[in-house]
Amino acid sequence: MLLLALAAAGLLGVFALVANYVSDVDTRVGPKVSVLVLTKDAKKNEAISDDMMIEKQIPRRWAPKSALNRAQVVGLVAGSDLAANSILQEGMVVSPPQLAQNEREIALLVDASTGVAGQIDHDSRVDIIAAYPGDQSGSKPNRSVVVVAGARVLNVGTPRLKSSGGVQESNAPADPTQVVPVTFALTKAQELQVSFAQSFAQDVRLALVPPGQDATRTLDETIFKGDDPKTGAKDEGCQGGC
Repeated sequence: MLLLALAAAGLLGVFALVANYVSDVDTRVGPKVSVLVLTKDAKKNEAISDDMMIEKQIPRRWAPKSALNRAQVVGLVAGSDLAANSILQEGMVVSPPQLAQNEREIALLVDASTGVAGQIDHDSRVDIIAAYPGDQSGSKPNRSVVVVAGARVLNVGTPRLKSSGGVQESNAPADPTQVVPVTFALTKAQELQVSFAQSFAQDVRLALVPPGQDATRTLDETIFKGDDPKTGAKDEGCQGGC
């Protein structure tokens, strides 16, 4: 009887070991899930396109809990240098940077009623136009200049009352006016041009560029000199310097 009891106990132990082994094997080769795997290296800030990844079936046990599906990768870029055969997971891909390498962020206060602030949004393209007053002697005529053609909008803030100070405010009517802070992505040269306009222009406003329209301008299209102080004729070009 003792031998039979020992044999039964040994049999139960072997059964438990075999069952545990089968369960472990089942988790390794059993139910599978789909994950996205890079087919080639991706550099930091490089967009992850469809031809750079494939779907692979792997056992659920080995699938990361933070693995991404194809819909979650659309429009994202590599957050760091990624090697081929990497399983795409949360934190490995991020939203594309708003600024390019040669761009910087600058905010401009735009009149809420005349600056088409209610019509522009993130990624809109606008012309930044400055109006410079002439002098009383007439040697320098009034002129309007497209300071930056096709500037890219990063963000549109909340309207607020215009504060005092600056050329624009000192020449404006006394009644309160709402302005909207609009943030742009500009090059260093464009930033300096806009800063100059903010300081010395009588008025700075925006003109919305229709989607798909070429933002390049010729010289005649970027400067309007108004009435010629000598002839009284309108001068829409820039002959003789501006």
